[in-house]
Amino acid sequence: MREIKIADDIFWIGVNDRTTDLFEGLWPIEGTGISYNSYALKDKKNVVIDLAKAFKTDDFFDQISKIFPLSDIDYIVLNHMEPDHTGVIKTLRMLSPKSEIYCTPKAVQLLANYYGITEGITPVNDGDALDIGSRKISFHHVPFVHWPETMVTYDPKAKVLFACDAFGG
Repeated sequence: MREIKIADDIFWIGVNDRTTDLFEGLWPIEGTGISYNSYALKDKKNVVIDLAKAFKTDDFFDQISKIFPLSDIDYIVLNHMEPDHTGVIKTLRMLSPKSEIYCTPKAVQLLANYYGITEGITPVNDGDALDIGSRKISFHHVPFVHWPETMVTYDPKAKVLFACDAFGG
C-alpha cells in the first residue's frame, strides 16, 4: 500500500485486510475485505490517529515510516479502543516510547485492561485541543456511536474530521 495525501501534511496511512472472513466475527467480508483507517499528521509534532489490527503490524508500520520514523511519533490519538483501532499499540509504544496517548477518560481503563498500558496517557475532555505546531486538533466525545469511549478528532485548519467508526460501512 502507499500513503495517500489528504491535505497539507495529513496522510491516510491505513492498511487493507483481504484475509479476514468475518468482520467482528459476525458479518461476512470474504472477497471484499476491510480497511483499517489510520492517519498521520506531520507538523512540529508528529501525530498518528487510530491504528490497526495486530496482525497488520508490519504493513501499518511501513505506512507510518513513509511519513516519519516510528521513533519520531509524539502523539498517538485513539479515537476508539476496539482492536481494529488499537491492536498494534503495545508494539508501537515499544518502538516509540516517548509518544503520548490521547484518548477519552473512559478509554484509559480499557488501555490498562486490554494492553497493560497505564503510563504516558492523556485523557481528553470533550472539546479539548492539542497544539501540534501549525494547527490545533480538537477532540469531541461521541459515546455510543460505537462504544461508550468513542471520540472523533477534528482539524479546523484543514477542515478534516477523523470520524473513527461514525461513517463506517
